[in-house]
Amino acid sequence: MRRLPRAALTAAILAIGMLATACSSSGGQQASHSPSSSTASGSSAPPAVRAAISKAYAALFGTKSSLTQSVNSLQHGQKFKSEIVAESKKPAAKGSGAKVTAVTMRSPDVAKVTFTIYSKGSPALPNASGFAVRENGTWKVAAQTFCQLLTLQGNAPSACKDPKITALPH
Repeated sequence: MRRLPRAALTAAILAIGMLATACSSSGGQQASHSPSSSTASGSSAPPAVRAAISKAYAALFGTKSSLTQSVNSLQHGQKFKSEIVAESKKPAAKGSGAKVTAVTMRSPDVAKVTFTIYSKGSPALPNASGFAVRENGTWKVAAQTFCQLLTLQGNAPSACKDPKITALPH
C-alpha cells in the first residue's frame, strides 16, 4: 500500500467516525454511483447493487448518519462501534463524506468498490479501493476496507487482526 500524507489519512479516518455524532447540519457529501465497465476480475454491478453499496458507504462515512446507521452499514459493525464513536469526536470528521464511483462484482456477495472520501467538500482520499459485502441480503462496507483505513492511520483495533472479521465471503 502506498503511504499517504498524514492530513489525508486523518481526514479519511475521521470521516469514518463522523456519522456517530449525527452532524446533520455539517453538509457532508452524499455518496452516489456511476456505471463502471467490466474488468477481467468481475463485471459491472447492476444499478440496484450500486445504489445499495453507495448508500452503505454514505452511511458509514457521511455526517448525516446516526450511530446505529453507521454501525449497521459496516460488516461486523458492532465489533467496531467504539472506533466509530471515537473517530466521530475528532474535529476533521465534520463535513466529511464518501462518493462511490465504481462497483465491480467479484461474486454474488462481494463487490470491489472505488470511492473517494471527502473532508469539508474536498477530496481527502481520492480513488480509494475497497470492498462491499452482502450480509443477510444487505450490502455493507467490508470490515477489511474499514481496517485498511484504520491501519493507514495507525489506529487498527485488535478486531482487524481477526480473519473471521476481516475475511471476504466466498
